[in-house]
Amino acid sequence: MLLTVIVFLPMFAGALLLALPERVGGFSLSKWGAAAVSLVAFLLSLWLYFGLLGGSAVNYGTVMDPQWYVNIPWIDTSIGSFRFHVQYALGTDGLSMPMIILNALLTFLAVIGSWHIEKRVKLYMALLLILETGVAGVFASFDLFLFFLFWEVELIPMFLLIGIWGGARREYAAWKFLIYTLVGSVFTLAGIFLIYFREGGQNATFQHFAAAANSLSGTIPFLGTAISIPLLVFLLLFAAFAVKMPMWPFHTWLPDAHTEAPTAVSVLLAGVLLKMGAYGLIRICLGFVPGGANEFAPILGILAAINVLWGAGASMIQQDMKKMIAYSSVSHMGYVLLGVAAASATGAVSLNFRQAALTGATLQMFTHGTITGMLFFSVGVIYEKAHTRDIDIFGGIGKIMPTLLLLFSVACFASLGLPGLSGFVAEYLVFTGSFATLPAATIFSAFGVVLTAGYLLWMIRRAFHGPLNMKWAWLTDATVLEAFPLVSLALVILFVGIYPQPMVNLLTPALSQIIHSMSATLR
Repeated sequence: MLLTVIVFLPMFAGALLLALPERVGGFSLSKWGAAAVSLVAFLLSLWLYFGLLGGSAVNYGTVMDPQWYVNIPWIDTSIGSFRFHVQYALGTDGLSMPMIILNALLTFLAVIGSWHIEKRVKLYMALLLILETGVAGVFASFDLFLFFLFWEVELIPMFLLIGIWGGARREYAAWKFLIYTLVGSVFTLAGIFLIYFREGGQNATFQHFAAAANSLSGTIPFLGTAISIPLLVFLLLFAAFAVKMPMWPFHTWLPDAHTEAPTAVSVLLAGVLLKMGAYGLIRICLGFVPGGANEFAPILGILAAINVLWGAGASMIQQDMKKMIAYSSVSHMGYVLLGVAAASATGAVSLNFRQAALTGATLQMFTHGTITGMLFFSVGVIYEKAHTRDIDIFGGIGKIMPTLLLLFSVACFASLGLPGLSGFVAEYLVFTGSFATLPAATIFSAFGVVLTAGYLLWMIRRAFHGPLNMKWAWLTDATVLEAFPLVSLALVILFVGIYPQPMVNLLTPALSQIIHSMSATLR
């Protein structure tokens, strides 16, 4: 019941906001209502986590033994000999719970960060809440078709948020986002039906497909040759996830979407929507078709290194702060790909190294969400005051914006992997685990850390340090309301960086089950 409330409360509240007047006197019912509902959803998601700590034996759950699990028959119909069976199955484990909490936290901060919005406020806040339901449903679903339904639900609010409240090229960016995502989803839906038919069409729950992971075998003709069925299913399922992460060369929609989207929407886009792709890759591709993941692992390692270096190199030449951070997301999601590739690869390597790589990749999903969210909020503060994001047009503004300089610097240091901050922990685990199975890809990817330090520190020096450009002497520092999301995320980044053990403990059971299941299947 609690998990259902967390998933659907924002959507019902958003529908209610649309039915109510935007303002009552001088009181913005839409803003305060959205803030209250998103805060309640965040607190309930924390209750979800801390509720697991109350027992004598902590059980964070796995895909085979999820926590807060509800499984109710939903669709059960037969067409001839074919039976289409879908369950309303929601649950959590160590892989999904951090994402549920991250989604709730960033949505609440996005509402606070959108307090300045004056254009069609009621619709804007309602769409943020509906988006929260779509994303939470992806992370909470334990039925494959329910997962895909929520996957598609989030498209509508994100398309409208970019297309209505975005910048000058908002319609182009919104349509590009929609088309890329839909094309990838078509292939993934084909992969879902293929694996569903191969398993008899009787049950689409995650537990069923995870248990039957080793049953996919054989080959089929393909372009004059033969392709293994596990690899084909993996590639079909991976299509939508690769676009959403995004993986090179399917990444070009992301810089456009980030550049045109409002600040809070960019935070959600980078913070949680990209993680849907990484989550699907780990949960479904590794969990359901480990054989295909193993065959594709060497290529995935190469693509991961390209992601890291291409994104970092593109960030180096950007003049727009927001576009620079967008390309940095491409680079940092490459570390997730690298960890997944290393966990999928075979060889005479201890399972501990493969689990370390996968733990780092999963931790990177959470830490990147908080770090990039903080970076976008920081740029948003500057843009709302100066109405420009051009790096070289500023100079020395740190003298008049010391609070923003401090918080922006924390986010930059975390992004480049400074020890003591959360980015370091995730990247260390990825590199440590990946080097054992994919040494060449790991070495090339590690150079991305150097490039990241280059473009972030260079940006801070040009915009915030040096003599003050008197053209901007009138700028004021971040207000309490503007600093609130930054301080909140900084505390999370510091906590995970200094004491990562609770997060690692949360991830370990679910990831250990995936690694051992893969190993048993590939023997």
